[in-house]
Amino acid sequence: MVHNPLLKWYVEQKRKRDSIVKKYGLHTPYEIADFFTYSNLSKLEPDYCPLFSKGQKCHDMPAEELVCYFCGCPYYDYEYYNEERQEYGRCKINSIYGKRNEYGYWDCTKCLLPHRKSFVIKFIKKNHI
Repeated sequence: MVHNPLLKWYVEQKRKRDSIVKKYGLHTPYEIADFFTYSNLSKLEPDYCPLFSKGQKCHDMPAEELVCYFCGCPYYDYEYYNEERQEYGRCKINSIYGKRNEYGYWDCTKCLLPHRKSFVIKFIKKNHI
């Protein structure tokens, strides 16, 4: 059996996200997008992300615009693992903003799509999350 740390991380991250939605009674896509902004989430749920305690962000966006709801991007293939090439993850939509890093992980820190409020709201509505 192949050990894929990305998939394990994604499952845990989704659990944390869903727990926060329930804890704060967030019902609409608008409430979710507003609550999960970096500037709000980092204050109310400092353990959600290890970067919060360092005052760092994984994407270069203003803190009030960066929405962390899709910390685990819906277009990221967490199940992909190429044992021979030691590659973890890949982008399902082939974004030009991603690249493979030196550790074999697909790095999409330059991609801002899933972290914009408009995307989060539209995706939640479309997929009935």
